[in-house]
Amino acid sequence: MKPRYMKTLYLLVAAAVVAGTAVADEKESVFLWNTVINNNDLMPFAQGRTFNSYNPPSVNTKGMVVVRARSRGGPPLGPATHGIYTRDMGEADSEIVRVLDRTTLVPGPNNLGTTFVETPSFPRIDMHTDTIATRGNHQPVYRYYENGSEGDETRAGTTGIYSNPHGDLITGAAKLGHVPDFGFFGVPDYNGVMFEVFPGAPTVTGGNIIAFKGNYTGGGTEKTGVYFRHLSPEAHGGSAPSFLIANTETLIPGTNTFFGSTAPPNAADHKVVFAGFDDEWAPTLGGIYLAPLEPTPRLSMLVGIGQRVPGDTTKARFNALGEGLAFDGRYVAFWGGWGDETRTL
Repeated sequence: MKPRYMKTLYLLVAAAVVAGTAVADEKESVFLWNTVINNNDLMPFAQGRTFNSYNPPSVNTKGMVVVRARSRGGPPLGPATHGIYTRDMGEADSEIVRVLDRTTLVPGPNNLGTTFVETPSFPRIDMHTDTIATRGNHQPVYRYYENGSEGDETRAGTTGIYSNPHGDLITGAAKLGHVPDFGFFGVPDYNGVMFEVFPGAPTVTGGNIIAFKGNYTGGGTEKTGVYFRHLSPEAHGGSAPSFLIANTETLIPGTNTFFGSTAPPNAADHKVVFAGFDDEWAPTLGGIYLAPLEPTPRLSMLVGIGQRVPGDTTKARFNALGEGLAFDGRYVAFWGGWGDETRTL
């Protein structure tokens, strides 16, 4: 039997209390709900398949919704269709639009004609524009030769982050930073080192700025951090590199201890929030931080491990903070835990 800490989930809004509309009669709703997609809807470009399952959606201030969704697989239609779809709920009778699915070519660099296989986690959309960001997994996209045309063939690029800031889908980040000519996809301050994976959901703000968590190996040690990159209208989003926000070589503000973990960020209005701790599983330092999306950003703590729980008369202090954050550029919402009660699972 395994003892587990039993922590109360507590939703807080930084610097504000959000008041909901009081409902006098539970039988009445003050909201008018509209269906975005359901299991009766046909999937675009999918030969009669209907939607079957979904990951969490994202929506912007204009009512544009983006979602990762799938169909059923099996005879007579074959394997399931997986993809990313949008629908403009601000427009009456709008159509469901495919952003990508398993038949879509991965944006360049791609000299192998590779198509997408899967889109892990869930996509996000910019708060004020229709730009989305999503992860994508696939077979290698790029063939090159170590020593020119006479060298051994090498294939690379099995995962990345994809976005559409200028209309068409482009590659915003990729596992190609070690490949000649694509060093701008590499880890900042590590010449020729590639990002190996991009855990969690990427985020996007300002119409053309993606932010993400990236894992890599530096100096023989596994490392992780959060980064951002401006995407220009050029191929591959231009040749500008990513910029570091914080990584496991960054000191936790106000301490002499390095971050031991950083969580996938969330961005809005050219700012980003993320959770970072000394120890991911048993944190004693760290918390939730705010940073501007600019080179060498200053990290500002919003809430920290060991800080007082608001409104709690027992003087309880947070000993756990969730990694998933909701953020609109002004307010951030998160869950926090405290106490040492346990239960056996």
